[in-house]
Amino acid sequence: MSLQLTRKACCLIALFFVCASRSWADAPPDRYGDIPSDSIAVASIDLKALRESPSGEMIPWEIADVACREQLGFSLESVDSVDVTVGMPSPLPEVGVSIRFNRDVDIVDLLDKIAGPIETSPKDESLRFRDVAELPQVRIAQKEGRRVLVGTQGTLRRMLSQRIQTGGTTVQLVQSSEAPIRMALNFAKVRDLASMAYEQASQNVPESMRDDIADMISLIDNFLVEVRPMSTEALHVSAGATSGPNADTLLHCMNRLRSEILKMTRENLEVQLDDDESISDAMRTAILGYSQRMQNVFDEQEFWTLEDDRVHLKVANSIMSNYTTVGILTGLLLPAVQSAREAARRMSSSNNLRQIMLSLLNYESAYREFPGRVVKSEDGQPLLSWRVMVLPFLDEEELFKEFHLDEPWDSEHNIRLLERMPAVYANPRVATLPGHTAYLAPYGEDAGWPEDNFRISTITDGTSNTIAVVEASGQLAVPWTKPDDFDIDQPMDDAWMPPGSGANAVFFDGSVRFLSRFVDAQSLRAMFTLDGGESARLP
Repeated sequence: MSLQLTRKACCLIALFFVCASRSWADAPPDRYGDIPSDSIAVASIDLKALRESPSGEMIPWEIADVACREQLGFSLESVDSVDVTVGMPSPLPEVGVSIRFNRDVDIVDLLDKIAGPIETSPKDESLRFRDVAELPQVRIAQKEGRRVLVGTQGTLRRMLSQRIQTGGTTVQLVQSSEAPIRMALNFAKVRDLASMAYEQASQNVPESMRDDIADMISLIDNFLVEVRPMSTEALHVSAGATSGPNADTLLHCMNRLRSEILKMTRENLEVQLDDDESISDAMRTAILGYSQRMQNVFDEQEFWTLEDDRVHLKVANSIMSNYTTVGILTGLLLPAVQSAREAARRMSSSNNLRQIMLSLLNYESAYREFPGRVVKSEDGQPLLSWRVMVLPFLDEEELFKEFHLDEPWDSEHNIRLLERMPAVYANPRVATLPGHTAYLAPYGEDAGWPEDNFRISTITDGTSNTIAVVEASGQLAVPWTKPDDFDIDQPMDDAWMPPGSGANAVFFDGSVRFLSRFVDAQSLRAMFTLDGGESARLP
């Protein structure tokens, strides 16, 4: 009798484990159980918590829900959380997204415009895939009814693997936060990449800030960003260091950088105001006075604090709503707006230089040589600029035919064509007289463009190392048809550059690069020579 009971008990226990194992197989892993432990960054959004919080009432959920239905094919209301993992690039970025729902969903319902046909795993019929339209390296996967994964194929395999190693620094940081929106970065994993990138770009950084930035790169181990919309503490950013002394050093570095940035902000504002002739002296004085007053307020605040070996920045929500602070932010954002405009002008100028160099390369392809910087008469007198000779390769054939090539640029006939300067010769970054251009060819003793035609084989320093044309300041602008350019033998400082942080330059290989105001004169001279044999490195 006891033997029969024992057998029945064993059968019941076995049956329990079989049923339980099937149930567990159908259930998704715990939160963050599909996030690899070696993720360099993890971000989380708790939509459920946002919907249930008092501040969530300000979020337009109805609009977002309809947008999700129309653009994706599922309801945003059904989503509880979204977790994102970012791995080390190899060579493309490795990204995965884990979406958890409060009801069963099916990837079959996703709109065909965003996903391809359903595929079933040959090893597991419960595992199905769909390719993301126009992104063949990204797939959508579903095994359980309440979890959908999206990611690059390598990351997706790891997230689905039963042998995945979870936890790690980034996940622990995200799990430790109760903010509905949070992101952690394991900076220690990318420190070497950041150091290499900074080493290449450090010459573009003001000297007064270089050491502090380098120290920050060596001291910071991780970042945690927490966002609590509409709460009293809207934004919280913290940086972790390996020890208390390191955290204290990091705090001092950040405070010094804040002071330097505020100082640079004012200096840039002064430059931009000086360049804008439409602003009256009284308005310029008022803007500068207000900016200085607001920056003094910010400079006195202890934005960065030290707590538990972490440097913290906390921004209260009142900053966004209090009219006084909004005024402060407006004053500080004014230079940022100006900088955005400057970036757009810089990009436009870069495109102009690219077109100019393309015309020169097409000229060289047609005639097996570049045009000389100066068009000369039979007796060697300068007549016209190289900018006239490349007109046919700028879709300006008709204008080119109107020039008398045997007459100087300011002859009675040719001077009338000055006002018809092609738009590509107009630099939006600088103000010039009508018919003047600031796109100039560098020339000088044993450097720059020769006056006469020259072959590409003359550029023994390499086309990728030699500057062909630069954008100069408005003070150096010349009539575009005149055989006059940028004399690099003249005393040279950064005054030859347009207002701002530097100047665009196009190289003989067609690449456009930005020259910082901090580039040293020796490197600059080396980039101006065709065959000097120097070793020049663009910062």
